[in-house]
Amino acid sequence: MYYVQDIPVQYLHLSKALRVLCLFPAIWGVYTHLVQAHSANSSNARALDPTKSTALDNYVGVLWCLLGGLWSFWLANSLIRRWFTHYEPRPAMIRLFTLGTFFWFSVVFFVSYFGTDEPIWPWMVICAILAVIQSIQILHFRVKGHYKLEAKVKPRRDAKTLIYRTVLIPGGIVSFITMVMLLHQNNMRPSTAEAIATGGAASISPTNDAKLVISPAQIQVLIIILSSWAPKAFQRRQEIRETILKLAPPYTSKFAYTYKFVLGEAPSSHARNAMGTKITEEIRKYDDILLLPVPDRDNRGYKVFKALEWSNNFKFDFLCKTDDDVFVRWDTVSSELIAQGPSRYYWKGLAFRNMELTPNPDIKVAKADEAPGIFPPFVANTFYVLSRDIVTLLTYPGPRIFTKNEDQNIGIWLHAFNIKPVHDRRIQQWDVCENDMIAKRFGDSFKPLESMQDMFRNVIEKKPLCSGFRQDRCAPCYSCHGRGSHWKDRGLDCDSVHGISYLKKNGEAEGGLTVDIKDAMPTLGKNPEWIIPGILSDKSSIFSDTEAWARLHWAVWTTDPETTWKHRHYQAIESIFVHNPSAVLIILSNTLSLTFFADYTRQGYEIHILNFSKELLLHREWHFGAETQEWLQKWGKWSKAGSYFPVHLSDYLRIIALYKYGGLYIDMDAIWIRAPGDSVTEFIGSDVSDTESDLSWTLDDKNTYLANGVMRFKRGRSMFKHIANNFFTLSNYDPGCFNCGGPKAFTTYVKTHRTSLEKNGLNVLPRTALYPYNWKGITAALQKTDKAEDVILQLEKHGIGLHLYGKVTSQKEIEEGSVVAAALKTWSLDLSPAGSRSQLGGPKLQGPKTLHYYPPVAPQVASPKDSLLSKVPGTFRGIDVVFVRGALPSNEVIVQKKAVVTVTVKEGSVAVGGSGVGTRKLHIDLGLAVNMAQLNLALSRLRYIPPDTGAWTGADQVAIQVEFGTMREQLDIPVVRGLRNT
Repeated sequence: MYYVQDIPVQYLHLSKALRVLCLFPAIWGVYTHLVQAHSANSSNARALDPTKSTALDNYVGVLWCLLGGLWSFWLANSLIRRWFTHYEPRPAMIRLFTLGTFFWFSVVFFVSYFGTDEPIWPWMVICAILAVIQSIQILHFRVKGHYKLEAKVKPRRDAKTLIYRTVLIPGGIVSFITMVMLLHQNNMRPSTAEAIATGGAASISPTNDAKLVISPAQIQVLIIILSSWAPKAFQRRQEIRETILKLAPPYTSKFAYTYKFVLGEAPSSHARNAMGTKITEEIRKYDDILLLPVPDRDNRGYKVFKALEWSNNFKFDFLCKTDDDVFVRWDTVSSELIAQGPSRYYWKGLAFRNMELTPNPDIKVAKADEAPGIFPPFVANTFYVLSRDIVTLLTYPGPRIFTKNEDQNIGIWLHAFNIKPVHDRRIQQWDVCENDMIAKRFGDSFKPLESMQDMFRNVIEKKPLCSGFRQDRCAPCYSCHGRGSHWKDRGLDCDSVHGISYLKKNGEAEGGLTVDIKDAMPTLGKNPEWIIPGILSDKSSIFSDTEAWARLHWAVWTTDPETTWKHRHYQAIESIFVHNPSAVLIILSNTLSLTFFADYTRQGYEIHILNFSKELLLHREWHFGAETQEWLQKWGKWSKAGSYFPVHLSDYLRIIALYKYGGLYIDMDAIWIRAPGDSVTEFIGSDVSDTESDLSWTLDDKNTYLANGVMRFKRGRSMFKHIANNFFTLSNYDPGCFNCGGPKAFTTYVKTHRTSLEKNGLNVLPRTALYPYNWKGITAALQKTDKAEDVILQLEKHGIGLHLYGKVTSQKEIEEGSVVAAALKTWSLDLSPAGSRSQLGGPKLQGPKTLHYYPPVAPQVASPKDSLLSKVPGTFRGIDVVFVRGALPSNEVIVQKKAVVTVTVKEGSVAVGGSGVGTRKLHIDLGLAVNMAQLNLALSRLRYIPPDTGAWTGADQVAIQVEFGTMREQLDIPVVRGLRNT
């Protein structure tokens, strides 16, 4: 095929020398791999260490060396003949020598790159390159004849045949042999665990039989620190031993711990050659490294799982998992675990909830249009704590889903057991620093200017943890006051209980913005921590998640009752129970005694005084997150900063109460004149300002603003959280702004998002509904007038409440014959200590002089606002309310009597409730132990139904007879058909 006759005689020996030199790399490779094949301990070498080559690997490498030598010889021979034919001999020799030198260096490079312990890959790459070059030279530079002599050769079309003979056939044979030999080796190779058990892994190799001994103590903690074979990881392990592990307390009868750095298999022969000796020395010196037969870097989730599986063989109370680039305050963690004590289903860390699926484990937040699903709750892999029973659950034999991120794996596995994590904002995975942190990451991606030694020095010297550290970025769930960026800019939201979530969850798009509507709220749970026994817990109430949520009524009282509480305040509360006897009124107060309303609770009315203070609010987590929590912590500072703090505190308390529990809030200077038409509509009242400067923030050109003195909402309204975060934070709070936490805050927020909010249940009531007088005109309502009763009729027709603006009227007298006096006289229970019950001589039955029945209009779709303000025909509500008022003094805890109600209708009928069937005579025996609240509730449910005939004259007679203890009274109420719009 190739002929030496093509070479001039004087260069014949030199050309032979060049051919031999091209064989040297192959000869060296054959020799090296034969030596390694004979030195391999057994065929189990790769089972003990995937980076270690077996004898068979080396024999296969010899084949590829021989193939590379053959192709390099043929290539050199062909180029010698070609270049000696077309060039002068000396330049040709120089070119050939240069090419040979380049080939030798290429061999050295590939062998070094893959490692001397890798016999196959480098020579496969070298052979692939030689095969390509050989094919090219055959196709384009093939010899056409001998030197200075044109010989007959095969036609050009035989080039493909030559490629088959010299390239494809030899390469195919060697590749086939390689495949067969390696398949045989793979089938015969034992598993890693078997190899370890039988092979005796004398050198450093993955193992799962590391010993673990934790000294006896009340709390035993196992610390798992994920590490790797990287040189930087080696340095970090040493740094951890010299710094943060020294923060852990010494072994005592209360606390003991041990730790293990978890490494997998060496990722490459480079890593093994570079770090094997050092890691062996680490094991000998510290005995704190756990080598597992798993990938070291490619699959952290599986690596953590195998570490947990190994841990499950030992006894401990808590397992703490962290990484080798995380600074952990083991002094703080240990003291908290001692205080926690052995626990069941305890899982604590930086919690993430309702997070959308994302491929980026560092951000853990995806754009809305990229989210195919939601992860179950999980905690960041920076640092977390697991109780012993959770480790058992996580490692229970069976199939399981693995994701890219270890922390999300644990969330998925625990989701089936309905175990929720405890959120701890002091654990951070971003490049941030806060002085109370217990875990801070020093990741390579952050390129931090500071080090663990700097932070350790701060702890030892009792300096603030972040002294000397950059704090330009605020940590999620912390205040961003004075910081350059906000964690919400990263698409994060934070709840102090639930943890971090996606900022724009459950949002409604409006004007390019996303409006949050409702937040997920905690349930009451099986064993609630009661604040008001049987009614209110620290998480929810017995009403909050039911159809009876509107029974909850809230009020706030923060001043000294000795100087500020007046009889009108009792009457305002009585107006609530006149119209809604089943209301549950909770008054948030740090000045009223628990027995302040004993005269009402004796009659069965539910009034609860809920004391509050800075400490109680913080303990009950009555805040919206980190920023409002820090605002509460500065309570003492704000109380001295301005005279408006009581007002701001009242504004804050009402929105946090409605956010956490839902219900109706009412100011103590507001009078109900009629119960709302339904118990489902969410609403807030509105008023009109006469100040021109308010136009900049009011709703419309009429200066309409939202008044937060009366409002009703279901729990979890995101609006309250945003309103609070816009004012009740360190960075936004203005002690000198009177209404910035109240009307202005509500109006500003709703004005921006009004369309979305109204579309999702918010109803802004007209001024006439709750604020028929503005703060300047209310004085006239306190003055005597001849038209008081007519005004009351008009107010009750168009609205449901009357606000007195206590800031304006608290020191003014309510004159007899005024509109306000007429309202209080009409809708009072006469139960207050300063009331008129003694003059009444006991309970009395009150009702309308005449019941005006307004037939319903033709059926049509009514808005929630219309439903709220309308009056159901035939009901005894508002000006027509029937109730028992007044009571004799009593020392009984609850005054209970026999109660019977009998209702007789002359022509029509009477029913109980909104859909009951009517009857001409209704007898209700309520029992022998009935209180006033129960009796009035029964009376409030009565409904008159006119005759179902066209011959009704429009007049009827209703007789309501009530027996309550010794009281026997009857109301004879004429019924008159009324005309609408008159």
